[in-house]
Amino acid sequence: MQARRSTPRWQLLIPAAALAAALAAALAGCGYTNPYPAGSYERALAYTDRGKHREAVDAYTAFLRRSPTDSLAARAQLEKARSYIATEEYPLAAVELQILRQEYPNSELVEEALFEEARSHLLQVGGVERDVTPAREARVLFRSYLQTYPDSPRAEAARAHLVEISDVLALKQLGVVEVYRQLHKPDAMAVTLDRLLAEEPETRHRDRILMDRARLALRRGEEPRAREVLEALLRERPDSKLAGEARRLLDGLPPAAPGS
Repeated sequence: MQARRSTPRWQLLIPAAALAAALAAALAGCGYTNPYPAGSYERALAYTDRGKHREAVDAYTAFLRRSPTDSLAARAQLEKARSYIATEEYPLAAVELQILRQEYPNSELVEEALFEEARSHLLQVGGVERDVTPAREARVLFRSYLQTYPDSPRAEAARAHLVEISDVLALKQLGVVEVYRQLHKPDAMAVTLDRLLAEEPETRHRDRILMDRARLALRRGEEPRAREVLEALLRERPDSKLAGEARRLLDGLPPAAPGS
């Protein structure tokens, strides 16, 4: 009988040692012990610095409950909201930022809180197929921000967000227009497009809205309205990809009546 070869003991120890090292590393990451006392701002900040945002929320809550009038209370309220943003709990973040503005109205952080509250609402918008109510709420807050802090370094970002919001709302309504088109309801299409033109002047889809309204007017024999909308397209968006079509459609219209 052939003798069985045994595996040297040192070779068996290598996988076991590697497994132990990996387990120790994992435990070290999960078993962080915060050195600061419960209810302290430092404890919450330490969790934030390590990216432990859920633990940070609890720690900021404990600090604010214990020391609501502390000089760091407004800062803790802001950081608590940021921890919610980090975990994508945007509605909760918006609530915490609103609390900051209401309970610490004289804080220098109120400006930042208003901007972040608006952004928290905007971050809740997942797509045009979803509820756009948060986008409307964000718009109200961004407009309030620009009115209150027109010279803020964040003003340009606020204006960019307003364009983004207008795009979301415009695309949502253009989807409604398409439904009306499929249902053969031109009157409803016209009302919706006219409302879009009045309510969403900031959207980057304005040239498309104008062109859709002009085409609808032409199909309905409303040549003066078609001329008005096409001229607005060329005036407002001369570099649009639709500008060439707008000029061709205008050229095909009969001359405008004198005095019109």
